[in-house]
Amino acid sequence: MRRLLPLLLTPLLVAAAPVPAKPLRVVVLSDFNGSYGSTAYPAALTRSVGRIVREWRPDLVLSAGDLIAGQQASLTDARVRAMWAAFDRDVHAPLREAGIPFAAALGNHDAGLSRDRRLAAEYWREHAPKLNYVERANFPFRSSFTFGGSLFVAVLDASGPNVGADQRAWLARQLATPQARRAGIRLVLGHLPLAGVSEGKNKPGEVIRDPLPLREVMEEGQVLAYVSGHHAAFYPGRLGGLNVLASGGIGGRHYVGHPGTARSTVTLLSLNTAQGTATFQTFDADTGADVRTASLPARLSGLGGPLVRVNDLE
Repeated sequence: MRRLLPLLLTPLLVAAAPVPAKPLRVVVLSDFNGSYGSTAYPAALTRSVGRIVREWRPDLVLSAGDLIAGQQASLTDARVRAMWAAFDRDVHAPLREAGIPFAAALGNHDAGLSRDRRLAAEYWREHAPKLNYVERANFPFRSSFTFGGSLFVAVLDASGPNVGADQRAWLARQLATPQARRAGIRLVLGHLPLAGVSEGKNKPGEVIRDPLPLREVMEEGQVLAYVSGHHAAFYPGRLGGLNVLASGGIGGRHYVGHPGTARSTVTLLSLNTAQGTATFQTFDADTGADVRTASLPARLSGLGGPLVRVNDLE
C-alpha cells in the first residue's frame, strides 16, 4: 500500500499578492498674501502650515502662487526682500525643516512687475526646492519636475493673462518627454485660471487670454488637471476634456453668481498614480471643518466657462 505524503507548500511555491502602490499625498495651498507690502500673514495660514507639518505630513506641497504681497510700484527693493524673508520664515522654512518639498507657480503679486520678477528670482535661486527637475532653464517662472517617479508636474509662467505660443510649445515638449510619459499622473500648475471662478475676478485680464489652445495642449498631453490660483475660490471642475482645480486661498472670494460663499481653504490631494486618478479633502482654513464637494455649486458660468463640478479627478 502506497503512503500518501502531505504536500508541503514552501514560500517559493506561493506567489505573494502585489502590494498596491501607496498614494502620493499632496497639499495644495495658494493665494495667502496679505495687503500690499505686508510682511505678516493671516492666522489661517499659520494654522494651515501647522497642520501640514504636524498632522498631514504630505509628500509634497504645491502652490498656485501669490506667496507675497507685491505688485505695487511704490514698494522698495528692501520691502520686497522683507516680504520674501517673511514667506521663508512662516511658510518655506517650516516645510523645509519638516522635510516637505514646496513647489510653486508665481502669481501676479510675486512676479507681476519687472522689479518683482528680479527679486523673486533672487529669492528662489537661494532657496530652490530639492526636486528632480526635468527642465529649469527659466526657473522659478517656468519649470518641470518629477516626484516619486510617478508624478510629473509642469509649472507655467501664468502670473498674467498672456500665456502665448512659446509657452504652449514649451509645455507640449515637456509633456512629450520620457519622464512625463512614464508618469502615472501629469499635473500643470499655473496662477491664472482658464475660466472664471470667483465673482470679483471674473473679467478680462483675470483669466488666461485665449485659453483654448493651451487647454488643447494639456488635453493632448493627457494632463490629469490644471491647478490654478488667483481667484481664491476652491472649485474642482471640468472644462471641455480637462479637469481644472481652482485651488482656493486664505481669505477667499465668492463664486461667480453665488454671493455669500467666500471661505479660506486648503486641500489635501491623494494621488493614485497607478490608476491615474486623484481624490481630495478640502478644509476651511479658518474653522478646520471639512468642505463637502457636494455643497459647491454644480456649475459656474464664468468668463471662458462653463465649469462643471467634479467629485474626483479621473
